[in-house]
Amino acid sequence: MKTIPTMGRHVSAKGIAFCSLLLGALAYSQATPNDFGHSGRVGSHKPRPGSEFFTLVVLPDTQGYADTRLRETQHHWPGLGDQRTCFFKQTEWIKKNQTKRNIVMVAHVGDITQTDYDEEWKIADAAFRTIDNQVPYLLVSGNHDMGYSPRHRKTGYSRKSQFSTYFKPERFTGNPLYNPHFGRQKDLHFFEDGKIENYFLYFESAGIKFLILALEFKPRDEALDWANNVVARHPDHRAIVVTHGYLTRQPGQLSEGDSYAIKGNPGKFIWEKFVSRHKNIFLVLSGHAMENRLTSKGMHGNTVHQVQADYWYWDLPEIKAGSGYLRIMTFHPGKNKLEVQTYSPVLDKYLNRPSSRFSLPFAMKKEKD
Repeated sequence: MKTIPTMGRHVSAKGIAFCSLLLGALAYSQATPNDFGHSGRVGSHKPRPGSEFFTLVVLPDTQGYADTRLRETQHHWPGLGDQRTCFFKQTEWIKKNQTKRNIVMVAHVGDITQTDYDEEWKIADAAFRTIDNQVPYLLVSGNHDMGYSPRHRKTGYSRKSQFSTYFKPERFTGNPLYNPHFGRQKDLHFFEDGKIENYFLYFESAGIKFLILALEFKPRDEALDWANNVVARHPDHRAIVVTHGYLTRQPGQLSEGDSYAIKGNPGKFIWEKFVSRHKNIFLVLSGHAMENRLTSKGMHGNTVHQVQADYWYWDLPEIKAGSGYLRIMTFHPGKNKLEVQTYSPVLDKYLNRPSSRFSLPFAMKKEKD
């Protein structure tokens, strides 16, 4: 077992200008609870009759499914062919199983595309249009979704990205499906005007109010300041944080350094500067570096589960750069348990090893002060 020293105690291992930012922060700080639509039923989801569970589906890195420029998966597996159908089958499965699984939210953990290329974003756009008016979803940016340098064949070379071009905030704020998931002032849900790299949504199920927050890849200090403000303003919401790079490939290890040109915070500092400071954060979801997980104690003694999944390049031959595997995270309020399964709608198979199928304790009622 491995312990990682941070500001929290780990109990088990496994361009917006400055003025615009200042004005945005001021508007946020002056907002009242009613500005966020706190009526006691914000983001409410009505479960199917007799349902005693609800589900959050996690889509791991889909970069290989959208890769029409480099075709890296085909170099590794000659004859594999175009994999975009994996992406399409994932969202089709979500739509088909929304009622059966009581799916209340979908979270993509980043690396939506391979090289921030128009053709790749069009594939992602088509995949998500399947559920645009059916199932609410939240997206985060990965290193492959920004700053691709053809000369250096590197991603994360800058923060320039087409993410917010294809997934504009208006795609969600203008969609009636999302009305329960925003407060009365929808613009307050976004860190930067016109950009979707950092934003949050509400949802409610089993009488529990949740806040799910998207953080950019290697979040800047300003983004973490914004996120701290958001979570602090919602003490009555159980908070889920979604970001791309957080853990490494080593069991239970937070990321600390990397070779990406952009400046920002790795997992260790995301934990120290943000996640560990809030007693209502209970879950962090990430991708980028294979399967991994870590359970830690925050500064207030609260338990935080940090769960990572990325199936692009892997150790099992049948996966072949993803093969449509996704995460099904089922909340069981009556059992105080969060069940995690890994399933491929493409292969119609589950991964049943301990790193792919497991349960996490989660007290469904708000932890007492």
